Amino acid sequence: MRLTVRRCHILQQNRINETHQVSPVNAFFIVTGSQIVVNILKFQSVVTEDAEQDAWISVLLMGLGTLLVMWCILRLLNNEQNYGQPDLFSIHKRFFGSWIGNLLNLAIILYEALGAILYLRAYIEILNVWLFPRLSPLGFAAIFSLLIWTVVIGGFRTITGAFFLNFIYLLPLYFINTFIFSDAHFSNLLPMADHSMADLSNSLIKASSCFLGFESILFYYPFIKRPKLAVKWCYFGLLNTTYTYLLLTIQGLVYFNIGELRTLVWPVLTFWKSIHFPLVDRFEYIGIIYWLTVLIPNVSLGAWIVSRGVKQIAPVIKQKYALVAFLLILTAVCAIMQSRPQIEWINALISHIGFYLVFVYIPFLLIWQWLLKIKEGKSQ
Repeated sequence: MRLTVRRCHILQQNRINETHQVSPVNAFFIVTGSQIVVNILKFQSVVTEDAEQDAWISVLLMGLGTLLVMWCILRLLNNEQNYGQPDLFSIHKRFFGSWIGNLLNLAIILYEALGAILYLRAYIEILNVWLFPRLSPLGFAAIFSLLIWTVVIGGFRTITGAFFLNFIYLLPLYFINTFIFSDAHFSNLLPMADHSMADLSNSLIKASSCFLGFESILFYYPFIKRPKLAVKWCYFGLLNTTYTYLLLTIQGLVYFNIGELRTLVWPVLTFWKSIHFPLVDRFEYIGIIYWLTVLIPNVSLGAWIVSRGVKQIAPVIKQKYALVAFLLILTAVCAIMQSRPQIEWINALISHIGFYLVFVYIPFLLIWQWLLKIKEGKSQ
C-alpha cells in the first residue's frame, strides 16, 4: 500500500503541465520530420554504393525495421508511465541507478549534440560549395544559433510548430521530384535481386544513417497529450519516411546510372539543377535555401534534448543556461571543422552509434524492463 501511494506521488510530481503538451497528431510531423534531414541530399549515392540497382530492397527492409523498433519504443515508454516520467533520461536512472544512469544520459547527450552539430555543419558545406564559397562557417553558425535560441526558448510546442511548417513547406518538393520520370530509364533497375545478402546488408546499414531520428520520441513522449492516441501517427510518420526514401532511391536509379551515382556527392541537388522554369533558371539555389526549413526544427530538437538532459543530470543548472552553453559549443565546432573528411568522419561515427542504439540498445532496454518487472513481482 505504501509503495502504491509513493508511486502515485511520483507520477503526480513528474506529470508535464498540459499547457506544454501537444496533440497526438503532431507525432506524425515530428517523427517524419526528424528523419528527413540534410543527409537525404546525398542518400542516393550512399545507399547504392554496395547494392547498386537493388538498393531499393535495403531501403524497404530498413523502413520495416524502423516499424519494429518503434513498437519496442512505444511499449517501453507506455510501461514506464507506471513508474515515473516516461523518457530515456528517467529510464536510465530507474534501471541502472543514479551513477550509471547519469553516465548513460551523458553519453546520450553527447550523441544528440554531435547530431545537431553534424546537421548544421553539413548544411554550411553545401552553402560553401553551391552558393557562397566565401561564407564564414563561424558567422553563419552564430546567426543560426540565435535563431535556434528563439525557437527552443519558446518551448516544445514551438519546436513542434516548426516541424509542422517543415512538412507543409516540403510538400512542393515532393511534386518537383516527379519531373524525374520524364527522363527515366527503368531498365536501370534490372536485373533485380542480383546482389548477395552481404551487399544488401552493407547497403541497409548505410541507409540507416538517414532513417535515424525517430528515436527522439524517447525524450518528448511525456509532452504528448494522450500518448496512446499518438501510436498510429508514429507509425504513419515512419511509413511516410519509408515511402519518401524508397521513391527517392528508385528515382535516383532510373535518372542516373550507377557510374554517375558513384561520382556525385549530392545527387538530389544535381537533379534539381536540371529543372528549369520560365522565371527560375537555377532551381537548386531555391531548394538549398528552402532546406533551412528542414534544418531549423531538427537542430532545435537536438538543442532542446541536450539542454533538458543537462538539467536532468545537474538540476542546479537551468535549462536556458545549458542551452546557451551548447549553442556556443555548436558555433565553435562548426568554425573549427574545415574539411569534408572531418564531416564525413563524424557522420560515419554517428551512423554506427545510431544503428546500434536503435536496433540493439532499445530492444535491450525493453527486455531489461521486462526482467525488472518479473523481479518486482517476485519481491511482492
